[in-house]
Amino acid sequence: MSKQKKLKIAFIHPDLGIGGAERLVLDIAGALSSSGHQVRFLTNHFDPTHAFDELKNGNYPVEVYGDWLPRSIFGKFQALCAYIRMIYLSIVYLLFIRRNDTDHPDLYFTDLIPVANAFLRLVNEKVVYYCHHPDLLASTPGGKFKKVYRMPINWLEMYTTGMADVILVNSQYTASVFRDTFPQIKKDIQILYPTIADSYQKTVSQLKQIKPIEQLVPEIKTPGKKIVFLSINRFHPAKRLEFAVLALDKLRNAVSTTEWDKIFLIVAGGYDPQSGLNAITYLDLVTLTQQKKLEDKIIFLKSPNDNLKAELLNSCTCLLYTPVNEHFGIVPLEAMLVSKPVIAVNSGGPRETVDHGVTGYLCEPTAESMAEFMARIVNGNHEEMGKKGKIRLDERFSYNSFKKSLQKVLINLENGASRKNN
Repeated sequence: MSKQKKLKIAFIHPDLGIGGAERLVLDIAGALSSSGHQVRFLTNHFDPTHAFDELKNGNYPVEVYGDWLPRSIFGKFQALCAYIRMIYLSIVYLLFIRRNDTDHPDLYFTDLIPVANAFLRLVNEKVVYYCHHPDLLASTPGGKFKKVYRMPINWLEMYTTGMADVILVNSQYTASVFRDTFPQIKKDIQILYPTIADSYQKTVSQLKQIKPIEQLVPEIKTPGKKIVFLSINRFHPAKRLEFAVLALDKLRNAVSTTEWDKIFLIVAGGYDPQSGLNAITYLDLVTLTQQKKLEDKIIFLKSPNDNLKAELLNSCTCLLYTPVNEHFGIVPLEAMLVSKPVIAVNSGGPRETVDHGVTGYLCEPTAESMAEFMARIVNGNHEEMGKKGKIRLDERFSYNSFKKSLQKVLINLENGASRKNN
């Protein structure tokens, strides 16, 4: 690979909270930083108490613009407000910060809200846009007013996405969705598979032994060997966490009483105190657990830190990954890192990471199907599946492969090979 000069790179991201998109941009930043590039973040919102460790620890400079602007208007118009906030960030930064910055970036990474691309290209900056998933597809259906309201936002997303010099996506699945959603964008798109954060891998490497699950989760008091299913995802309706609860209820009738006595489910997820949706989802899951009389079998944990998450994965029996049509899904890789099998819904990115019947199982999006494969884990050789998952991770989704792919993107961009007209 040809030698590349060290670049100053800025990431423009709307909210540096805890989520898959935030994890990915931090992984990209970490890979670039470890290669000698200089990294900084520009954002609309940053709360050090609700952020990943790299940002809490001050690994990268963070500049906040426009946090005073509303996120919604009476609980509505979130997309419009998000675009306004990002437009404000772009204008303020380019007019008042960049022009007076003798150390201004050579390259910008944007994601989620592509409107910043238009302003950056207006001043002839190089832009890489990472499309986790077309945002317009996340909008819930509505009436005629909402369709009219969304039309200019959807058009703006398409048009400004196409203005980036390079467009990256996180999986073959997302690539196919992107092409179907934005047929007007003719330029090539490239796949950059996410990987496990280097900092998280270091956390895992420092684990001295597998701790008894009751030491990590005191609510589990049953003595002896246990079968522990673990779900790690945000408390958000899109993550379909209810599948895990309902599947456990179905599993009760598929195993013996002796087996049932040693089975538990831990639901650990990101929980933003500012998010009403997180609160509603959490309460709905607790209520469902009570209705199914599973209070002694299910433990909920809010926003576990990286160390506890690593300990939980290391000590559990199997990961349950419940989202439907997940764009990629990093948690299955984190489970594979510690040689744990994965049961995931047979759609989206997990179809590219989980080898059905070898490293885990791909189930249909029903509680019955998930429970069927949970029963196989209870009665099967899950340790061997976990070992094969670790091998698959090392071969296809390693951190080194991620870094090499990212370096190729930068080299091609620097050589001018990626700039195309939309």
